[in-house]
Amino acid sequence: MKKDEGYDPKKESATYGPLWHGGEWHLRDITNYMTSAAFLLLRHASDNRNEWLSRFYEIGKEAVRPRKTGELFGFVILPSGLYSQNSSKLVNLLAEAEVEVEWARAQKAFRSNGTTYPAHSWIVRMAQPYGGFAKALLETQSYPNLRDTMGHPIPPYDVTAHTLPLLMNVEVKPVPAPFKYPLGKGETVSTSLVGIALAPAPGVAIYRSNEPSIDEGWTRWVVNNEMKANGFEALATLNDKQTRAGSLAEKLRAIIIPDQDPKTILNGYKAGEMPPEYTGGLGQAGVKALREFVQQGGTLVCLNRASSFAIEQFKLPLHDVVAKVSEKEFYVPGSILRIELDTSNPIARGMPKESIAWVEDSPVFEIIRDNRGSSPTVKEGSASEMSAANVTVIARYPADRNPLLSGWLLGENRIRGKAALVEVSLGKGRIILFGFRPQYRGQSLATYPLFFNAISGVNQ
Repeated sequence: MKKDEGYDPKKESATYGPLWHGGEWHLRDITNYMTSAAFLLLRHASDNRNEWLSRFYEIGKEAVRPRKTGELFGFVILPSGLYSQNSSKLVNLLAEAEVEVEWARAQKAFRSNGTTYPAHSWIVRMAQPYGGFAKALLETQSYPNLRDTMGHPIPPYDVTAHTLPLLMNVEVKPVPAPFKYPLGKGETVSTSLVGIALAPAPGVAIYRSNEPSIDEGWTRWVVNNEMKANGFEALATLNDKQTRAGSLAEKLRAIIIPDQDPKTILNGYKAGEMPPEYTGGLGQAGVKALREFVQQGGTLVCLNRASSFAIEQFKLPLHDVVAKVSEKEFYVPGSILRIELDTSNPIARGMPKESIAWVEDSPVFEIIRDNRGSSPTVKEGSASEMSAANVTVIARYPADRNPLLSGWLLGENRIRGKAALVEVSLGKGRIILFGFRPQYRGQSLATYPLFFNAISGVNQ
């Protein structure tokens, strides 16, 4: 919280308080807070029983009433070709949350209110107890441009977009008026992923910093779930000490570095902050070991902020165009952006020409060229020379339109036409840099193929 935003953590006010004045704090104090709040809520519900029940009744009555002309009737979830498995996954998620989903059981496409829908589409009506919840998940978000008195964007509580159809690459159409459709019983369909080249372990490891990374846990969960579903073993783990020891190419062919601050990856905990065995990060010894791993034919996959670590430490001919831009001029606090893919590249195999990127504290890449327009070379120790010719752009933000699909994006002109996913060749191997999180919270199924193709070695 900042004083210039009207909050002073040292002063109690109508918008902030009460203050913690110091002293001893015990586990019992925490449980006292929770139990006090719980019993106060129960007492309030008991003392105001009629009001609670009548309000919940009115809320439920409003939720299930027939929709009027001009109101949103519902959504149609389409069984979208290659990604029909994802459509089924979305339907199953809604059903698990007690959203009522109907199945248009038809052997061929049907037409209603002038629109044609494919056979076996699913319908989610708004007139149901959890219709509002379904609407929040299925529609795109347009987050307001909230600024403080100094012009800085006011950070959201969490993120600004949670549009599941975009994250899962499922086509969903809003229905503005009631329509007729051939009704059948709902079904649960297999939700295994398609178009993904899964790689058996051993051979693929995920880097685990001494400082915990939330994205490391999500990445491990996503990969292990998919590997288990396809009969493969779980990911191997690579810690700081193991990485610094080197000889990585003897045991591994791909290493994943999840989203984490570059300085944390490099330095870890300082001496004295933790027991000695948990201090320090990769350090220069770890950087050297990773470089040798790539040069000897390995694949290093860096997710989101970890890409900046690779650019800095390996002196790659790339520049993050938003790294030093103020939040007044560029800001994207967890939003879904549009990317354009080079589908001739093996990493984009099975993908459409347009997809999404989950962007949050993400780098945006530009290839560095010298003043004459040619490509500079970069040397680091015994590394091979690298130039712009070593860089292949796999995905970029569109140059001719706003990349924003859902959420909040300030300064969209700064990233138009810039790269979001690149591959850099180094020796016999390659470094793949994601300028976004392709496995975000286990939700972004739309970009799972990019991630799994990257770690599978499809073009090696």
